[in-house]
Amino acid sequence: MIFNSEISGQYEHTTSPVVTGGSVIALVYNGGVLVGTDTLCSYGSMAAFKNVQKIAQISQNTIYVSSGEFSDFQQVVKELAKIDRSALQYDDGVHPSPKDYGNYLARLSYKKRCKINPLYLQNVIAGFHNNDRYLALVDIYGTYLESKFITTGFASYFCKAIISNYWNENCSLDQAKQVIRECFKVLFCRDCRAHDVIQLAYVDAQGTHIEEPERVETKWDFNGFKQRANEKLHTQ
Repeated sequence: MIFNSEISGQYEHTTSPVVTGGSVIALVYNGGVLVGTDTLCSYGSMAAFKNVQKIAQISQNTIYVSSGEFSDFQQVVKELAKIDRSALQYDDGVHPSPKDYGNYLARLSYKKRCKINPLYLQNVIAGFHNNDRYLALVDIYGTYLESKFITTGFASYFCKAIISNYWNENCSLDQAKQVIRECFKVLFCRDCRAHDVIQLAYVDAQGTHIEEPERVETKWDFNGFKQRANEKLHTQ
């Protein structure tokens, strides 16, 4: 995103994100890769847009999702979609793999960073190609990392213990979904930029599957909460 400065007559790059998305959690499971994020985009500290799909299908076997500046996310989706359209137009049966998209995004992020106009994103690319699960992270500097599970944003602080206790790479799809739901339940209680409506998507041998948003179950009627509320009523 670039703004034109009328005073200096020069172009000035943005120095901070404006409309941002929250945490992303991605896990491999026995048969594919699952990703999850909430549907909230915040304008500064205000929960401005609560029904935003932040998961994009790039190709038949590739999913892209990120946390950070939402306009940068939209731009990356356009760039990756161009590659997929070009491959279809050649009609030669050759299509980029999920890893190709991940490597391209790493080079694009590094180029933008070197021009002091970075993509303010932590990108997650998930795919399934030649019976192989693929999951990679590309950060704002163009750093590229393949892993069996990835967390971005506050999930990197709050959710790694949950994942290490309840997840393994050979678990079922339902088990992986339950782990991600538990993570977002914790995030909703502890992260002021989190939302209780989440969206899950997975990619397997049959292709990509983006599910409808769902609301995570939260519990607020703990006995400790009730006792403190009663104590306040009696003291007033």
